[in-house]
Amino acid sequence: MKSKQIGKNKQDQSSEFSRMLEQNLQGISELQAGSVHSLRVSDIKDRNFIFVKLNEAQGLIARSELSDSDGQLFVNVGERIDAFFLRTENGEMLFTTQPTGQSAHQILKTAMEHTIPMRPTAIRPVKGGYEVQLGDAQTFCPASHMGTESETDLNLPFLVIEAQDKRVIVSRRAWRDQLRDQQKELLQGKLSEGDTVQGKVVSIQNFGAFVDLGGIEGMIPVSELSFQRVNHPADELAIGDEVRCKVISIDWKEDRIGLSRKALLANPWQGQLPFQRGDILEGSVESIKNFGIFVDLHNGFTGLIPLAESNVPRGQNPASLYEKGQKVRVMILQLDRERERISLSVKQVKEADTRQEYENYMQKLDDDKSTSDGVSSFGKQLMAAMNNQKQKKG
Repeated sequence: MKSKQIGKNKQDQSSEFSRMLEQNLQGISELQAGSVHSLRVSDIKDRNFIFVKLNEAQGLIARSELSDSDGQLFVNVGERIDAFFLRTENGEMLFTTQPTGQSAHQILKTAMEHTIPMRPTAIRPVKGGYEVQLGDAQTFCPASHMGTESETDLNLPFLVIEAQDKRVIVSRRAWRDQLRDQQKELLQGKLSEGDTVQGKVVSIQNFGAFVDLGGIEGMIPVSELSFQRVNHPADELAIGDEVRCKVISIDWKEDRIGLSRKALLANPWQGQLPFQRGDILEGSVESIKNFGIFVDLHNGFTGLIPLAESNVPRGQNPASLYEKGQKVRVMILQLDRERERISLSVKQVKEADTRQEYENYMQKLDDDKSTSDGVSSFGKQLMAAMNNQKQKKG
């Protein structure tokens, strides 16, 4: 009885497999040329083709369509890709990612309807924009839709935004917008204030640096670049630099992400400070403003000399007495740990120097006192001068 049951199970499994195979074959026969499908990459070892699967049925895509301009594949086994059905040949389904043959126009329309990115095979500048070759189709990209990327980069795709019989318009800017929206949706689910992120500097302005976080940008204000005073973001960063930052604010409605590079650096204000109020230090002029002079005190500290403490005459431009890089001796007037600010004075240094000179002079007088006759050296000099006068008169 047991052997009969096993035989029955095998027959049932064989019947189920046959039924599934028949359904798959029926599904293949119903595929329309130009229709789009989500395929799973199953094998990438062949030199000419990438093997893909639609459900359990196997298909092929030309390897060149899934490689960059250097011949490097940009898909992996198990990855899902969107592709268009062409035809069945020798029992195998042929798919494409490019407008090809008689199905080219239908593929373009489908790509537009489903906002599917398409990689160009050639780009040529023409009047008003660029002629973009997508497979067998010649399309046009207006100059305003090319975006900021390299104009001839064949590795960056386009979106079809208009597909009429004799007029097909594509846009790289629209693809960038789509990528940003997708990344925004992804980040909304996992990015929070306080997170540490890494990105690439893509733009530098007077007020800060913009960082690409993978399709969406964040901004590091100039005040968040360093604990030291930064005159211009270009003094700290360059376009293309990789930078780690802390997320300090998020506004999804305005698409604004505030970043801080400073937050991940060692704060020189924490712990014991290397100076105290009243100390006299040497620093270098960092910048000159109409309200005072900023001085680099080294070790990550910057202080401000207000005009009233700078020895600059009233109404005179401080640039007439100070220049960037100039060495200057300053006294620390105030230390504000909470606001991380240092107030400096040049005027107080001069007064302190004068006071020190006087104290040194008085000390020297004490040291020079003679104990032999109880007359100081100053008295001896005075007596000598008087004797000289007497001799001249005699």
